[in-house]
Amino acid sequence: MNVTEKIMSGVNNLPTLPTVYSSLTEAIENPRTSSEKLANIISNDQASVFKILKLVNSPFYGFRGKIDTISQAILHLGFNEVKNTVFALSVINFFSRDKILLNFRPVDFWAHSIAVGIVTRMIGAEIGGKNLENYFLAGIIHDIGKLIFFEYAHDDYLRVLELVESKRCYIKDAENEVMGLDHSRAGHLLASKWKLPQNIQNSILHHHNGFIGNETDTLVASVHIGDIVARMLELGYPGDNLIPEPNHKVWDILNISKGFFPQIRKRLLQDFSHTIRLMLVE
Repeated sequence: MNVTEKIMSGVNNLPTLPTVYSSLTEAIENPRTSSEKLANIISNDQASVFKILKLVNSPFYGFRGKIDTISQAILHLGFNEVKNTVFALSVINFFSRDKILLNFRPVDFWAHSIAVGIVTRMIGAEIGGKNLENYFLAGIIHDIGKLIFFEYAHDDYLRVLELVESKRCYIKDAENEVMGLDHSRAGHLLASKWKLPQNIQNSILHHHNGFIGNETDTLVASVHIGDIVARMLELGYPGDNLIPEPNHKVWDILNISKGFFPQIRKRLLQDFSHTIRLMLVE
């Protein structure tokens, strides 16, 4: 079995998404679903309840006052934001965090991913992006393919990480050289299996370039920039220590003001510190 076949087999053997997420998705598609019904669904997963309430009361969302119940969280955040938060928490718990491969630790990987989610959401808010709740999630899972390699092609991924160190190259280039595909393609396979929204799938597959072929997409473009900013600030560890040059066409699309990133830096670091404690602590 070659590496690509290992990855395909691993993706096919991954379990389906947790029942709570599937139930939420089905319920949200029904226009008659009430916030109380969604709250009842989420309440079946007490770990998610605890973390959602902690997150919604954190500086990340900036609500004044205390939100004590899932129904209140849904009222303030909206159906899709809560659903995406449940999904993000579920995916983080899907993969082992105890294994270490050379200098690649899943906890550091998730720290980087959460940082990308935070930056991506801030960019989305700045540019007036539609469906803002998708920006945080897209950033968090943009590199999910790395964990598929980590779990299902362990020995081959060790060679990838060794190549990154010896050649000081981008991890995606080492993946292509050793395995014949990179984490964006592997992650897209998983996102497709899980039937995630198309714009989320696109953000996984195209985040290195920031474009979908020749087409522009503000979500994909925001993840592209969010990844680079998180690397520049050394938030978490994505598998290599290099900082890619942003696609300059992406800057033109997003039209972010020159003073935006210096202005958000302090809040970004505060949100990062709070959010990783909430999402990564058992």
